[in-house]
Amino acid sequence: MKISSNSPITFSVWTNKSYYLVEYLTMILIALGVVGITAGSHSIGFPFYKLNPMHWVIYITILLRKPSISSIIVLAIALPLTSNLLTGHPIVIKSMIMGFELALYGLIFISLIKYFKLAPIFAYLVSQFSGRIAYYGLKYTLIKAELIDGFLVSTSIILQICIFVVLGIVLLLFDKKQLIRKLKY
Repeated sequence: MKISSNSPITFSVWTNKSYYLVEYLTMILIALGVVGITAGSHSIGFPFYKLNPMHWVIYITILLRKPSISSIIVLAIALPLTSNLLTGHPIVIKSMIMGFELALYGLIFISLIKYFKLAPIFAYLVSQFSGRIAYYGLKYTLIKAELIDGFLVSTSIILQICIFVVLGIVLLLFDKKQLIRKLKY
């Protein structure tokens, strides 16, 4: 059997459907693992979700697995919906907003690197700001329409900025090791 150039795990006898099925299942398994950690932290009273683990998963998965955009979209939707099914948090409508936000992060990050040859740190900044604007815009609209209740910003802005900076530093470290620049889409 000849190994295909698309991925180290695909063989020429595999169809594109088989490749994407395996890739999608991998994304769902990643989501289950992250959500399992988050669910476990709920049981001991540690608010792990405030560290934005789903954001980390999207970027780190892109860096380490180099998935297709459709696979990142599957992962982005699976993360909050799986969390909802296992823990009841976030509520379904907020899970959908978060899925959209996470998918936007991945779509913009991959596209800016692949098509616009933007440096990964700049792709990260643009994707984060775009995703945050979309998330808070949708959340504000749903609060005003009384479809969800609560505060527009529920995690402290200072904590969000700290996590944003730390994740940016992690991406810079990956880039320093030339891992990001070797992304071949």
